[in-house]
Amino acid sequence: MTVNKKLATLIICTLSLVLLTGWMTGRVSAFGTDYYFEVQRNIEIFGRVYQEISKKYVEEVDPENFMKAGIEGMLATLDPYTVLVEKEDSQELQIMSSGKYGGLGMRIGLRGNWPTVVEPPFDGTPAIKAGIREGDRIIEVDGEGTKDMSVNGVAGLLRGEIGSEVFLKIERAGESAPIEFRLVRAEIVVTDVAYSGIIKDGIGLIRLSHFSRNAGKDIEKSIRKLKEQGLNSLILDLRSNPGGLLDAAINVSENFIKKGKLIVSTEGRTTGSVQKYHAEKDPILEDMPLAVLVNGYSASASEIVSGAIQDLDRGVIVGRRTFGKGLVQTVIPITGEAALKITTAKYLVPSGRSIQDPKRFLANPEDILFRYSGAGKPDKKLKPGKDEENADEGAAFLTEHGRKVYSSHGVVPDVEIESIPLSRFELELLRKTMPFQFAVVYAANHPELTRDFEVTEAMISEFQDFLTKKGFQYKSEGEIALGKLSELAEHGAYLASISTSMDEIQNVLAARKTVQFDESLEFIRQELKQEIAAKLWGSKAETEATFEFDPVARKAIEILSDPETYRQILSPAEK
Repeated sequence: MTVNKKLATLIICTLSLVLLTGWMTGRVSAFGTDYYFEVQRNIEIFGRVYQEISKKYVEEVDPENFMKAGIEGMLATLDPYTVLVEKEDSQELQIMSSGKYGGLGMRIGLRGNWPTVVEPPFDGTPAIKAGIREGDRIIEVDGEGTKDMSVNGVAGLLRGEIGSEVFLKIERAGESAPIEFRLVRAEIVVTDVAYSGIIKDGIGLIRLSHFSRNAGKDIEKSIRKLKEQGLNSLILDLRSNPGGLLDAAINVSENFIKKGKLIVSTEGRTTGSVQKYHAEKDPILEDMPLAVLVNGYSASASEIVSGAIQDLDRGVIVGRRTFGKGLVQTVIPITGEAALKITTAKYLVPSGRSIQDPKRFLANPEDILFRYSGAGKPDKKLKPGKDEENADEGAAFLTEHGRKVYSSHGVVPDVEIESIPLSRFELELLRKTMPFQFAVVYAANHPELTRDFEVTEAMISEFQDFLTKKGFQYKSEGEIALGKLSELAEHGAYLASISTSMDEIQNVLAARKTVQFDESLEFIRQELKQEIAAKLWGSKAETEATFEFDPVARKAIEILSDPETYRQILSPAEK
């Protein structure tokens, strides 16, 4: 596109925004005459500033970048979900929501001239396994800098032949230095139901990884098949599901919630944004016991489903607090090259509470790279007299059975499972894809393995030798801190005076690293079993290999296996 065409497009974009504002103020009396006058006056100021600087600034201004900076500046004062979506982003979204490709499983967009991960990576993909997060800025791909590169250009670097390697350098908030990742491309198939099966004594499990238009139908089909296999209770796994379409969330919920019940409502400034959505058909699961698994990356549509099920006391929520995104976005076409994705409403789950985390505008999503500790525990109950406000929660609301739930900060599970952060050693194993690489070789050399195989001491020993041959190295937290101290000492010209002490510390740290492998044996067994199962029998086998290491699923099985415990969790607290 020529500069003149680009400039014309941006001018049309600006005029469209003006017209859009006028249309909205004409339609919505809530804005009032004074509000409309202020909007018109400030648009005139914006246009005049743009015009005068473009004409008279001491150096020539790039009209396109200057306009983009103005638009991005305005949008930056709002929530992070209101953005200008250009043609490149739209094409990427279309590829990610349908079809298949060789890649890493993450969606990127341009944020401040840098390609950035704009939502949690898809469950089970190389990106999420390695610990890529929403908000990560990709600064290099295979040594090539990415600043000012288009979305399509970066996506082209990330995609490639299945099984091929790609090296990323990422900047992350809170990290002083870029993080390097070595990933192996896999076939990315964007599907809704990632797993469906009976896992124990009539207890079924369905893992929903996304909410596309077919999500509700896919869940219904899966439930029908499980019923034919003797289903008597169900686990719906929404962990690491970043959400999707509002209609899809309603359709999924209708499989569990009685006809006529409120599922979700939306509230905004415009008349059309105020809506109530009720279940319009009889549920396929009826009153069968239900547990829903969530974590810190269960967002948006996942929170509508889990929030509705919790508020209607339809099932037990197990896991970790959800992401906290309770906003509705509408895509408004601006030009043929761009559209405005704008937050037009907030959604409320049936009790009337919002689950939007107010800190979400400022904070990065929580790191989901963790292991779980053993038992779950019921969420704390407020003491009498503290029902309305709590230091960590918003206003109190009541579920259908009279249980207290709280607005904002996401959906808090009925049964929370504590998490244990991964060690630096474990993080580096994942970032450098060591378990994945070992599993590729091991599976090829051991086709005789059966699906009930166990990770033996011999496998562990082979993996340890594999790390040595690959030259696997990492820096512990202590070594990183010691390095910073050394730099400060050298800069301050006192390194020689503390060199003996630093050598002693270095020896202690080196000795400490020698026991890290043994301390991470449970983590290593888990990763090797999952990766080897995936290489030999596919993604379903990989999911099944996680069950014995997954205390969240185990806790859900325990609850569903005990009708009295299930009933007590959904009963109101004693007054």
